[in-house]
Amino acid sequence: MNNLAHVLDSQGKYDEAEQMHRQALALKEEVLGREHPSTLTSINNLAKTLRYQGKKDEAEQVSRSTISV
Repeated sequence: MNNLAHVLDSQGKYDEAEQMHRQALALKEEVLGREHPSTLTSINNLAKTLRYQGKKDEAEQVSRSTISV
């Protein structure tokens, strides 16, 4: 799922990539927990895609959510 999201990012299909990143993140949080390094990487990937879309406030909020971890 992450690989597909990265491909979509590289193709400029940011809306689709965002949805894939959100799905991957939800699964990782459920299976691995919020503090797992792979989950934190997914949070970063989502924030990156949000920045690409110009959603800077949301990207910042997503990124800041990792500070307490």
